[in-house]
Amino acid sequence: MSKSLSPEAIEALRRLNEVGVGQLAPPLSPAVIAELLEQDLVVEAPGGEVEITCHGRQYLSGDCD
Repeated sequence: MSKSLSPEAIEALRRLNEVGVGQLAPPLSPAVIAELLEQDLVVEAPGGEVEITCHGRQYLSGDCD
């Protein structure tokens, strides 16, 4: 990544990674969402939600299926 994430953004990314298909994402602050979107670690989903991307999973684990 070109920029380090804040501790809040890292925790939010971990929480998003635990969300199952069809489950609601945890509420996140607009600042954290903007930070994750800027790094392409999440994408906007219908209903104002965000979903973790492959890049987000790679950031957490170093690999992505």
